[in-house]
Amino acid sequence: MNLRQAIVFAILMENNEGIIGKHQSYIEEKLKSVEMMDEPENLLDVSNMGKFVEWQKKWGIKFESKK
Repeated sequence: MNLRQAIVFAILMENNEGIIGKHQSYIEEKLKSVEMMDEPENLLDVSNMGKFVEWQKKWGIKFESKK
């Protein structure tokens, strides 16, 4: 797993009740999905995409599009 994938996975795990509210099957599904994608941020909704962008801004990291 690379950093980009890890950030997206972390964002997916923080929604609602956080990790406590996530069933094992949901975690495994999202982990597999994130690991298979070059641009895993495509899994994020608008609100969570905002978090992804803000994280990049805060830490001075820019993930380039692979397209």
